Amino acid sequence: MNKNYYNVLGISQTASAQEVKAAYKRLAIKYHPDKNPGNVLAEELFKVVNAAYQTLSNPSKRALYDMRLQYQREQHHRAVMQHQPRRYEERHYRTRQPAGVSERHYKTRQPNNNRFSRKDWYITLAFVGGILFFSLLLKTVMDHITGEDKYKTALTYIADGKYSSAHRLLTDAIQFMPDKAAAYEARAMIELDVYENYNSALRDLNKAIALQERPSAQVYYMRGCSYKQLAHYQQAEQDLTRALKLNKNFWQAHLKRGEVRLFYLKDYKSAIKDFTTFLNHGSASAEQVEALTFRGFGYYKQGQWARSEQDYRSALALAKGDEDSSGRLYYLLGRTALGQQQPDSACAHFYRAYQQGYTAAVLELRDRCQP
Repeated sequence: MNKNYYNVLGISQTASAQEVKAAYKRLAIKYHPDKNPGNVLAEELFKVVNAAYQTLSNPSKRALYDMRLQYQREQHHRAVMQHQPRRYEERHYRTRQPAGVSERHYKTRQPNNNRFSRKDWYITLAFVGGILFFSLLLKTVMDHITGEDKYKTALTYIADGKYSSAHRLLTDAIQFMPDKAAAYEARAMIELDVYENYNSALRDLNKAIALQERPSAQVYYMRGCSYKQLAHYQQAEQDLTRALKLNKNFWQAHLKRGEVRLFYLKDYKSAIKDFTTFLNHGSASAEQVEALTFRGFGYYKQGQWARSEQDYRSALALAKGDEDSSGRLYYLLGRTALGQQQPDSACAHFYRAYQQGYTAAVLELRDRCQP
């Protein structure tokens, strides 16, 4: 087993079936080929995530997988213990008694008239300096070769879903090549998307940006996402805007900036514009549902009930089979119907949301829809 499926999904070995499903949904949406056209790395990650879910979502397959995982750990532990260095007992050596006076030989020290000339000192210093320079040059070259090897190996581990090993190798690569911006960026991706360690991701992204003469749109996008998770919403909007200036076709940045503007900056008009741009060019159906839901909420906050309802119904048509999204959308339709002074229609939507398992609808049914 080359991949630890629990690490692939970013969950613990004791995770429940619901946690397995939730982790799969999040990663499947993130690495779906429709969302990442032409991205070979994302396609490989999507396959790994799907394989992990197929194993861990099946109780019998998961039990067998856990037994194999435990066996692998025991074998590794046994191998480590066999290679522990042995302790050797101290040995006591017998020594000879000091020599007597009759055995000692004394020789008169002759004066040394051989002294270094200035030329000799120059030659010696030049020789020592040459050795030091060559040693430094050799170390620099070897560090670069070692760092590049670790960096490239880390990229293959990322493709295989071995994020812990990849993170460790990237850290080693950075020690050998502290000016390698791509290594900081790759490590930030793991910290942001896998470990959800947003402060560490932000530090790596700041370093990557400082090392690059022209940072890419992707780096600014990732830093904007980190700022969003750390509740620095103004900085998040600024970085997402920088990403769009560098790549006007970065549709994912429109979706993320619209989310920041809608929920945190309360700039509903600009948020709606971002969602509309994304919807006109985005392709992943899951993100289309998200963008329609967010834009519908933006219309709702502006009192544009008809447009809000239209977006929610469009999202429902795309979200068939997804009970979580459907339940939320029926609830939002109920809220929109209340804004349109249609209590009967609102209660019908709240009841559908309740049937889909959306618990917030229970309060609305109790407070507004009592018989």
